[in-house]
Amino acid sequence: MAAILKLSKLYENMDEATVGHWQVEVGQTVKQGDLLVELIADKTNAELEATVGGVVLAIYAQEKSLVPVGYALCAIGKPGEAAPDVRKQNEELLASHNQEASGGIDLSSLGLGSAGSDPAPAKASFRAAPAAKAFARQKGVELSDVAAFCGREMVHRKDVEDYLASKSSPTPAPAPAPAPAAPVASAAPVARIALVTGATGGIGSAIARKLASKGVGIALHYRRDSSAAESLCAEIRGMGVACETFQADLTNTETDVCKELVDAVVARLGRLDILVNNAGILNDATVSFMSDEQWDSTLAMNLSVPFRLVRASGMVMARQRWGRIVNITSDAGRMGSANRSNYAAAKEGLVGFTRSIARELAGLGVRANAVSPGFVETSMTAGLSEKRRADLYREIPCRRFARPEEVASLVAFLSSEESDYITGQVISINGGLCM
Repeated sequence: MAAILKLSKLYENMDEATVGHWQVEVGQTVKQGDLLVELIADKTNAELEATVGGVVLAIYAQEKSLVPVGYALCAIGKPGEAAPDVRKQNEELLASHNQEASGGIDLSSLGLGSAGSDPAPAKASFRAAPAAKAFARQKGVELSDVAAFCGREMVHRKDVEDYLASKSSPTPAPAPAPAPAAPVASAAPVARIALVTGATGGIGSAIARKLASKGVGIALHYRRDSSAAESLCAEIRGMGVACETFQADLTNTETDVCKELVDAVVARLGRLDILVNNAGILNDATVSFMSDEQWDSTLAMNLSVPFRLVRASGMVMARQRWGRIVNITSDAGRMGSANRSNYAAAKEGLVGFTRSIARELAGLGVRANAVSPGFVETSMTAGLSEKRRADLYREIPCRRFARPEEVASLVAFLSSEESDYITGQVISINGGLCM
């Protein structure tokens, strides 16, 4: 008898998941333990493995579909065995789940409820992803119209884009006489949006400017300096790209401020493609005299905040099947740094975190890397004495500090399409100080 593999709970209060990329196809022979498909839930990603060996008889859940717990995903059985018919059970389960989750927004009034010759009959109800809602509001589009157009239970931003494209497509004119072939313009690239934390500092502002110069819209995060943030925002808007400022104390644990920040970026800018975890603090002391507060606050800002931001944004990127995460670490972690053990520990911890999420998210189109600067010409190094600076120059083969723009250029590359085969890497930019 064929084995039917269903979506099971990945954590206690989970009720649904998005189906990722199928690694198998109908008719393929699999062994017990083989990877079948990626599943994307709000709090985690998981891989569904074959519980038995045999032939894949059917795949019931399509890629990018949102399905409830208990939904039949696929069937595995013996060669020549008929695939179980689970359509009724799946449809009833999906209808019940959507009714409970969305309050049953009825599309029957649109004349789409009855069976007919239409190629894509609409479902009885629909739900919309946050990015779809934000984009629809931005474009003045009714989501019910989009749901009717695409015939999906779950409306995504891509459905809104397809709907708008269908409305703007002109009626083709009669074909002219044949002419010499000309280059065909490719489709305009998607306008990416990047969230840069700590964007008013020397490195953060350089990163924001560099990404904006590449046509990337910018979400500027800052904590205190609203004047610097608004000035930088105006400068970036002058470059012809979208830019918004976002104030937040990311270490505030009274609410999930990191998720609130990510949600605000998606709501105001329509999407989030790139996360640059740049914000950080120093709180120096010798280990013998370092207080718990100095230790805890430094790890909270430099390690826990990047974790919470990745937790919130990783799902947004995974659902888009594209994303870039760049964590700014430090060679203080690689080399060790006297009187700065809290900072060094946090930054090296961020390296392990980067490599771990790179493995988790690679199959979902998200790349994660770390940039590890050495000494950089910023306000933090401006106070060094001439003697100390000369001593450091002698230790650096390139005999100078990095410029913020050099760090920004590396971040921009790791945030681009060109870096698609690079993930889980830690790249130092230190003039040869550490090799």
